[in-house]
Amino acid sequence: MKKAQNIVVFLSVLIGVGLAYISFFNVYQTDDYFWSYTTRKVGLLKSFINTYTQWGGRYFGYSINMFNPVFFDPNNILPKIYPVFLMLSFIGVSALNFKEYFGYSLKESVKKGFLLFFFYTILLVSLPEHYFWITGSNVYFVPVILSGILLYFLKKREDTGRKIWLYPSAFLIIILMGSNEILALILEGLLLVSYYQKRNRENLFLVLLGTLFLLVCFLAPGNFNRMGEEEKGMVIWLKRIALFGADTLYVGLKVIMVLPLFIKVFEEELKKISTQITFQKAFLFWSVSLLPLLFTSYILTSIARQFESILFYFLITFSLIIFFRFEKIKKVWWISLCIVFLPELKIFPEKYAYFNIDFNGENIVMELFTIDLKEYEREMNERVDMIKNSSQDSVVVDKIKEVPRILYIDEMASVKEQETYVNDQLQKYFNKKYIRTKE
Repeated sequence: MKKAQNIVVFLSVLIGVGLAYISFFNVYQTDDYFWSYTTRKVGLLKSFINTYTQWGGRYFGYSINMFNPVFFDPNNILPKIYPVFLMLSFIGVSALNFKEYFGYSLKESVKKGFLLFFFYTILLVSLPEHYFWITGSNVYFVPVILSGILLYFLKKREDTGRKIWLYPSAFLIIILMGSNEILALILEGLLLVSYYQKRNRENLFLVLLGTLFLLVCFLAPGNFNRMGEEEKGMVIWLKRIALFGADTLYVGLKVIMVLPLFIKVFEEELKKISTQITFQKAFLFWSVSLLPLLFTSYILTSIARQFESILFYFLITFSLIIFFRFEKIKKVWWISLCIVFLPELKIFPEKYAYFNIDFNGENIVMELFTIDLKEYEREMNERVDMIKNSSQDSVVVDKIKEVPRILYIDEMASVKEQETYVNDQLQKYFNKKYIRTKE
């Protein structure tokens, strides 16, 4: 176990340093400009109302994006430090929980935090959108960190019996229900299971509070405005069933591939938990991960960045179930370790390429050794300067030639193509009628 832990800690530190280096060349992208533009144009309150009624119900996730400082940050400072800050926050909050739940020393807790960071990173569906795109980080990564803080508050409330810990827990539940729909469903499921396990007034209050704000998020007019026309009858239900099976299979296979290594690394923690909880209860907590899978299949959403919370929760809870029944799987941990650094498993045609499994290890290595990140940053800054300093209403810029694999980029349409949302966002932000790339 110690050998596996030491290897994974070493790899985790390497990955963290590599991602921090890559972050040094990060710049603002797409929706970062959009949120800054809308906030400056109509103000925070009007922007919030417009977003909730016309776009979606993520009342917290979208609100913090309204503070995107791209207008006040011409040197691109925030994109370079924010990803590193969030990654360190994840490790720190994880260490805090390991110390609280297992009584570890500070040194051991930080080590465990790095171990968890490794598994979190390799499971990400879209590392660029999750770590390096500010808009994406605020909607998908920040809530995970806040969930860790909520977990800490709930533990303190349980251990001390003091109601003072109930209030920050309630506040975080309100925030998290408005962060993104997937995490909201996982949290709602956990609140229901917790109340089922221990029926008291405080747990009832939390589950009712969570349900109320879950509805605030899901019933936002903007969610319904964005729904397009869809097929009716049996066909739509057959598609939903097929997609549920495909999405669940993807999540299950990706988790199973790293499960032996995860169980080997966190063997002590799983052993301790298994003495405090029954298999039936563990299965009940794992089943919560099926809620967002049912939801995404119902709205016909396939694998994308929103699945990252499902993958992480699935891994943690499913590992306990496997530990109960098939603990010996930990003996093949070295196979999982090798799999992590394999290239993307490209077995599906382009139309279904999102089902190809990728553990990000090879992508990070290739980014560091094959991409000229300095040149990419120079090209992006040169583009922004050209648009900003042009006195014309129409601007045509060069395509980005050095395209990274890890840093998030969504290229604009060219002069020969139909306008995309990226063109529209930059046109509004820079007050231009027409912005395109050369053919």
